[in-house]
Amino acid sequence: MNWFRTVSVLLLLGVLCGCGQAVVLTVTAVDDTSASPLSGARIYIDGIYEGETNSAGQYVFEHGLDQSFRLGLEKTGYVPWQSLISETQTSVRAEMSRQATGLTVTVYDADTLEPVPDALVKVTGEEYLNTITTGVGGEAVFNLIAGSIYNVEVRATNYDPLYKTVEVENTAKAVDYRLIRNDVFIVEVVDIDTGTSISGADVYIDGFLYGETNAEGKVTSFVERERSHTIRITSDEYLAYTDEVYIGSDMLVYTTELSKTLYPVTVSVYGVDKMPVGGASILIDGTNSGTTNEYGRTGIVYLDAGQHEVQVAKEGFTTVTKTVDADDTQQDVIIELEYADTAVTLTVHDSDFQPVPGASISVNDKYYGITQADGTFTTSLQSNVVYSISVEKDGYTPVSVSREIPLGATEITVDIGINSAFNPLYFGIIIAVILVVAVLYLKRGNISLKRRGKRPPKTRHL
Repeated sequence: MNWFRTVSVLLLLGVLCGCGQAVVLTVTAVDDTSASPLSGARIYIDGIYEGETNSAGQYVFEHGLDQSFRLGLEKTGYVPWQSLISETQTSVRAEMSRQATGLTVTVYDADTLEPVPDALVKVTGEEYLNTITTGVGGEAVFNLIAGSIYNVEVRATNYDPLYKTVEVENTAKAVDYRLIRNDVFIVEVVDIDTGTSISGADVYIDGFLYGETNAEGKVTSFVERERSHTIRITSDEYLAYTDEVYIGSDMLVYTTELSKTLYPVTVSVYGVDKMPVGGASILIDGTNSGTTNEYGRTGIVYLDAGQHEVQVAKEGFTTVTKTVDADDTQQDVIIELEYADTAVTLTVHDSDFQPVPGASISVNDKYYGITQADGTFTTSLQSNVVYSISVEKDGYTPVSVSREIPLGATEITVDIGINSAFNPLYFGIIIAVILVVAVLYLKRGNISLKRRGKRPPKTRHL
C-alpha cells in the first residue's frame, strides 16, 4: 500500500514537471536552389519580430506555447516564407526562393539633360549578365534577382564610359545616370583690343552653324577629335575670322580674337545758309579729330564699325553733337551748324537823351516786349542776321532801325532815339498864347500914347 502511494506521487510529480518544460525550436534558412545557408533572415512568430538567423542560417527559438503558431521568415531578395508550426516541433528547414525585380536605367546628356538613345547599358552580377540598348527616352529595363549588388556599365558614341554599382532590393528600382560628352569643343570669342567677351557672334565649324556666343563669348560644339576643322566666326562691327584648326583629344577651349572693322569717314560742316564752315573743331568719341578746312571738310578718319559720337564746335555757332553709325553705307557725316544767339540790349531815349520806359519793342514785325524804367530791353537774337527793330510809344514818333548782329558776338547794345510826336492841340494852344500876348502888347501901346497927348498917326486911305 505504501509502495503504491509512493509510485503514484512520483508519477504525478513527473506529469507536473513535464507540463512546465520549454520547447526549443531550431529554424534553419537556406536558398532553395543552392541550399546555402541564409544569414540575416528575419524571424517572425505570429507576426512579431523575434530575431535574425546567424551566419549558419540558424535561429533558436525557445518557447512554452501550448498550441501551434505561425512562423515567418523574410530576407531581402527572397520571397517571404511562412509555415504553421506545432507547439512541440523542435526543428524546421525554411527553403527560400529568390525574388525577381526590375531595374530601370535612364541615361541623360550631362549638359543638355536630354535622354541619350542607343546607349549600351551592361548589367553584371552574381550569375547575371545582360546588355540592353536605350530607347528614345534613354531607358533600359532589366529583370533581376532581388537582394544583390550589380555593376552597371554605360557606353555611347561621343560620350565617356560610365561605371556604377547599384544594390537591388525586393522592390523595383530606377536609377538615372548622366553621360559626359568626350567631343565637347568650346569656341571663345574676345575683342582683340579690350579683351572683353563678344556676345552674339556666329560660330561655324566645317560650314555648320553651331550658334551664337553667349554673354561670356562662348558657344559649345561637338566635333571629332584628332583631325583638322575649319572655324569661321562672324559678328557685326568685326572683321570675319577664318582658321584651320587641328583639334586634339586634349583641346577643350579654342579662344580667338576679333578686330573691329575700320571704315573711312569724313565730316562736312555747313551753316544754315548751306555755306561751308571752316575752322570748326571736330571731336569723335571725345578725341580731337582736327578742324574743318575752307571747304568745311575734315580729312579721312577711320572708325571702328558701330556707333560713334561726333561733336562739332565753332565760335559764333551752336555746338552740335550727333550719333552716327560707321558701316558700309556711311562715308560722309554732314552736320549743319546754327548761328549762336547774342544777348542784345536795346536802349531807348528821347531827344534829351532821357530814358523812355514802356516803349513797345518789335523785331522783324514780331512783338518782343516793352522797355524797363531805365529805358532798356534785353533779348536773345541769332547772330549773323540783319534785324529790323521797331520802337513805338504814345506821344513819340515811331522809329524803325536796321541792325546786323555780328557773327560770334556774345552781347551787344543798340542805342535808339525817339522824338516827341507833333500834336495840333499843342500847336493851337501855342498860337493862342502868342495872340493873347500880342493883343495885350498892342493895347498897352495905345494907352501909353494917350497919356502923352499924342494922337496916333492917321492912316492914309487909297
